Amino acid sequence: MSQFAASIVLLPPQASEFAFDYDLLFWYITAVTIGGAMAVYAGLTYSCFAFARKGPDDRTPRILGSDKLEIAWSVIPLLFFLSFFVWGVKIYNEKLQPPADAPEYFVVGKQWMWKIQHPDGQREINELHLASGRAVRITGTSEDVIHDFGIPAFRSKFDVIPGRYVTTWYKPTTPGTYHIFCDQYCGMGHSQMVGKVHVMEPEDYDAWLEGTFPSSPGKTIDGSLAWEGRKLFLKMQCNACHNQESSARAPQLVSLYGNMRPLQGGTMQQVDENYIRESIRKPMAKVADGWKPIMPAYPQTQLGEIELRGLVAYIKSLKNGGQLPTRTEQFPAPVGAPGAPTSEGGLPK
Repeated sequence: MSQFAASIVLLPPQASEFAFDYDLLFWYITAVTIGGAMAVYAGLTYSCFAFARKGPDDRTPRILGSDKLEIAWSVIPLLFFLSFFVWGVKIYNEKLQPPADAPEYFVVGKQWMWKIQHPDGQREINELHLASGRAVRITGTSEDVIHDFGIPAFRSKFDVIPGRYVTTWYKPTTPGTYHIFCDQYCGMGHSQMVGKVHVMEPEDYDAWLEGTFPSSPGKTIDGSLAWEGRKLFLKMQCNACHNQESSARAPQLVSLYGNMRPLQGGTMQQVDENYIRESIRKPMAKVADGWKPIMPAYPQTQLGEIELRGLVAYIKSLKNGGQLPTRTEQFPAPVGAPGAPTSEGGLPK
């Protein structure tokens, strides 16, 4: 029983600035209403005993009222109600005005999922990664019916409506993982329209944006810098030499970042971003021990700085248990292509 009592939580955790302000107002209103109710019941209880009939000859006195009492029990509650209004309007106005420099995130509701896109292009389904201490602007809409994007830990929810854009903003304060709910009934799959908000330390969030944070080993974030780097890695056919086969003609890249590498000449090199950049721009400058210097150089005219950043981010992401793509020419040819197996499993005639 004690364990059950200990597990009871009155309110969700506070994970944003607005949650703190909201809870202060919530508990203030709660305390005032409870205090007012207790005062009424205390007065009622006192009157039941103080003015009870004491005997058969006791006559009820004629009470004409008190102007002072009438004013007191009218003005005092009015002042409290006005304080609710003024405090609530202040919080409401602050919630309506996102900071001018807050980056914009897009949320799209669809039966029955949340599709989220970051300002730099990263995409998520039913998950939202944010950095603690950084304000963000959220713009939402819907593809079908009215949904409601609710995050209890942020004390925030807003309707996403087909054909309209609705905006709110958050400033997360506490790293952790919190719930996302659809707070508007939207069909038979409504209860499944849930997700998670991951509030991270700023440096961890930056690594996640890049695709190098170790929370998803072997998987680059859709739309991240590492994700773009992987596409470029395949486009430039880097996996023709850099692969995990025994016949590979270039060094292994998986789990390379952050380790020491022996170079020709007997020296050691820390594999960091600068070394990876130099190995792409000037591969002959520091050749890995045991490998032939066959990699061509990729100057600025062939590989732009943004593309180079993507490749570096992708190689960094491989330290988290990622796998290099299989060589393209070893993928089976489509059924029906010349020299490919037929749908019956035999060779074409």
